Amino acid sequence: MFDPSGDPQYNPRNYSRAQASAWTVYTRLLGYAWEYKARLFVSLLFAVVVSASFGGMILSAGYAVKVILGDEDEVAELTAHYTEIVSSYQERMEAAVGWAPQDAALRFENLIWDMRADPMQGLAIVGGVLIVLAVAGALARFVQEYYAGSIGASICVGLGERMYRNILGLSLAFFEKRDSGEIIARFTNDIFMVNRGLASVLVKLLREPLKVVLFLAIALWIDPFLTLVGLCVLPPAAYAIVTIGKKVKRSMRRSLEKIAAMAGVASESFRAISIVKAFGMENYVMSRVEGEFGKLRRYLLKLVKLNAAAGPITEVLLTIGIVAFILVSGRRVIAGDIDGGDLVMLYGALAAMLDPIRKLSTVNNLIQSSIASAERVFEFMDEEPDVKEAPDAVELKPLQHELRFDNVRFSYDGERDVLCDLNVSIGKGEMVALVGSSGAGKSTLIKLIPRFYDVTGGALTFDGIDIRTATLESVRNQIGMVTQDTVLFNQSIRENIRFGNPAYGNEQVEAAARAAYAHAFIEELPQGYDTPIGESGVFLSGGQRQRIAIARALLKDPAILILDEATSSLDSESERMIQQAIDAFVVGRTSIVIAHRLSTIQRANRILVLDEGRIVEEGPHKDLLAQGGLYCRLYETQFADPSRTETA
Repeated sequence: MFDPSGDPQYNPRNYSRAQASAWTVYTRLLGYAWEYKARLFVSLLFAVVVSASFGGMILSAGYAVKVILGDEDEVAELTAHYTEIVSSYQERMEAAVGWAPQDAALRFENLIWDMRADPMQGLAIVGGVLIVLAVAGALARFVQEYYAGSIGASICVGLGERMYRNILGLSLAFFEKRDSGEIIARFTNDIFMVNRGLASVLVKLLREPLKVVLFLAIALWIDPFLTLVGLCVLPPAAYAIVTIGKKVKRSMRRSLEKIAAMAGVASESFRAISIVKAFGMENYVMSRVEGEFGKLRRYLLKLVKLNAAAGPITEVLLTIGIVAFILVSGRRVIAGDIDGGDLVMLYGALAAMLDPIRKLSTVNNLIQSSIASAERVFEFMDEEPDVKEAPDAVELKPLQHELRFDNVRFSYDGERDVLCDLNVSIGKGEMVALVGSSGAGKSTLIKLIPRFYDVTGGALTFDGIDIRTATLESVRNQIGMVTQDTVLFNQSIRENIRFGNPAYGNEQVEAAARAAYAHAFIEELPQGYDTPIGESGVFLSGGQRQRIAIARALLKDPAILILDEATSSLDSESERMIQQAIDAFVVGRTSIVIAHRLSTIQRANRILVLDEGRIVEEGPHKDLLAQGGLYCRLYETQFADPSRTETA
């Protein structure tokens, strides 16, 4: 029985469930393969041809020995038997289509006696037959492997597309809990391993078992007793294959987890490479990556050991069977119970079984590896979003009156409320600033508006309609966001500005850029609006990136604008120009701003002061200062000195 030593979470009940899970994964993969049943049928058909060609080669060699070296009476009996078969097929063909090769039986009989009379000619004929069968088998193998491989590749591309589509539809909580390196690893390592396993399954599991069955049938037909002697080692070999396969699956899953962890650490260090170099922390991040590589090495070496053991163990057991076969068959030949031709065919059939059995022993390891990878792929494919659209969701019309938080509560973990009993109404066209110390709940509040998260208590309504009853698209189409952490894509400036809606024309893109005071610097770039900006806009300055992001929001023309201090990365002159653009843009729109600067606070119609998830004060800047409460203290520590820009 499989010994899961070293796994503290192992128990037989859980392991049984793991076996059931593996079978579910395997049948699910085969279900995807059935979508390509035409290719599957072609692959199976040519797998039969491959097996038949090998069987034909063994039979041809065996009967050649019988004809050339056998007793004359036995050859005469054999010739009469097969001449009768040829005559029968000739008659059936003539009855079916009205034509058949003439004198086929006579020609066959003459060929047999010619081979016996001239052994060299006979060997040449047999050699020609073997070459023809080998070429036919090779061509059939090419077709079979091509179609089987195309099925595996198509399935894996489809899995990648399905997984990506599902991940895109998941809630923000999923991405905040998962490392980006882990997500990317599912698209690279896991999909690759699934493809590798499927290729082996569809190629070898279609072809090699057919060979085994065919050669076994030939061997049993010739001498059942000797065949059973030669195959006495199959049960222990099968046990070894299955046991090793189970361990391979477990080690492969852990290896994939370590690859994802390593990719996450490496990805994080690459994204923050400027900070790493500025602080001279190359050795530190290298030690972290080396630690993950060390863990990965241990599991990969275990995989190498298991894979290396599978073949030799199987071959040793099969060799024991062959030795037993040779000893027993030798006695039967000496006793005259079996002739040379039958012995050649029997030995050829049993020897030919060794190759597919050996291949199947390694295929099992690949299958277990692919199942471990497929489980991880299906985990993301089956992940459901925390925020779901109601089946009868309605289209939300553009905001006309107010956005209202009605006794809103929210918790990330279900235990501690981050927002508590929020009651506030934000009217159309009103500019509201959010102020509070770090952790007060400002960022959480703005995440609720586009339904990145759902409230855990109370309701958030647009014109009296709970946004949980509206379609996600109609909610998010009304909202434009510009954050402090500018997010741009590795495309041209034009594509970044009109991101999400290719229907916007060049004139509209340019108008939005002008409004964001970005047109001037864009025109100075080598390719203007078609200039690639690199990953995350690395080829642009911070202020330029921010202006591109603002132009993108302006082009969307949203009813509600959410700003996480959109001008925080700009110099004073750029900030003044951008602020003028924003001031013009927010007219008639509801604007919610996380305030970092005094200028933002002074322009707001109303300020909401948050503390420990509650709105403790609200009103205009001057009124709140006069109250001398929390806002006054925040203002004195964070806003009174214009040179300070810490997050409020």
